[in-house]
Amino acid sequence: MTLDIDDISGQLESYLSGRLSNGDVSVTDLERHTEGWSRQTMSFTASWAESGTDRSDRLVARVDPDQGDDRPLDYRNDISTEFETIESVHEADVDVPVPEPYWFESDTSVLGGSFFLVGHCPGSAPVTWNPRDRQSLYESWDRDGKPLPNQFVDIIANIHELDSDDVPCLESRSPDEVIAANLEQQEFNYEELKLVDEPAVNEILNWLHENKPHVPETTLVHGDFRVGNMLFHDDSISAVLDWELSQIGDPMFDLAYSSLQYFAGKLVEPTERPELAGSLLEREWYYDEYEARTGRTVDRERLRYWRVFSAFRMMNGGVGGARRFHADDSDDVRDAWFQYIVPGLIEDMLDLIEDDRI
Repeated sequence: MTLDIDDISGQLESYLSGRLSNGDVSVTDLERHTEGWSRQTMSFTASWAESGTDRSDRLVARVDPDQGDDRPLDYRNDISTEFETIESVHEADVDVPVPEPYWFESDTSVLGGSFFLVGHCPGSAPVTWNPRDRQSLYESWDRDGKPLPNQFVDIIANIHELDSDDVPCLESRSPDEVIAANLEQQEFNYEELKLVDEPAVNEILNWLHENKPHVPETTLVHGDFRVGNMLFHDDSISAVLDWELSQIGDPMFDLAYSSLQYFAGKLVEPTERPELAGSLLEREWYYDEYEARTGRTVDRERLRYWRVFSAFRMMNGGVGGARRFHADDSDDVRDAWFQYIVPGLIEDMLDLIEDDRI
């Protein structure tokens, strides 16, 4: 269900009056944000009077209109868990910029689905396929002192300072369970979604089963850690967004996922700066700096495994989009476009496992 912006200002005003303020609250400048695919995001200005003084805040609502549906292929956390994760990170004694959490609402009558409210953060999320954004990221890497690349490493290192005790809403898994649980879900999704049997993908799946590395520890893992899920403002990262894929898992996953070729402008031919993870920071520098700041050894074989797995998970998104469009389950042109990421991701995975191929 798509929310009608014109119809919900009044709903928000009624909801916020008595919550955000003892009196009436007005809602203006409602704006839908198109970045999200499944959960819908909108920002607005809430205004009210407090002790004779006019006040206003810019807030963000994140809504799941399909909450409660049976979704066996959906491996995201539910929206209440996403909110609780943001709350936990916000309250933790680590420097990870997240929006200020306000509250979660399970009443679907307000916005057509369960939702949460957080404070608005300044900035915009870079798109690595946009030439202007990509060039800006390149310049951040080339700049003296590398403030943005350094903050990027600081943030991932600080996320990995947290564990299941810090984020109790997430299921606690032993290190031995992490790979099996993730691989089982993604293999199930692929088998359910595929339109054709692809021998190269079968080979990659076999490799993932036969080359599982030992995972020595678990931490909080963002699960979708990349520049596209961050807000950049005045040469700084002002917020890390989209915590719906967070889990207690192997910290090497975030490192591997964020350094996929796909997020370096893979679909731009030729890739202009293939050595830069997310078009922002050179991979080996990234790994070395992460080691220096965390004291962890970046096991290159474990990292390789998670890069293959990350590309496989991303490929499933493309396969799912193609299936939805093919089955007339979606008229979203992005689903039709998503099929075009699949060949490049298969190519990346085969390159990563090249040394082990017969």
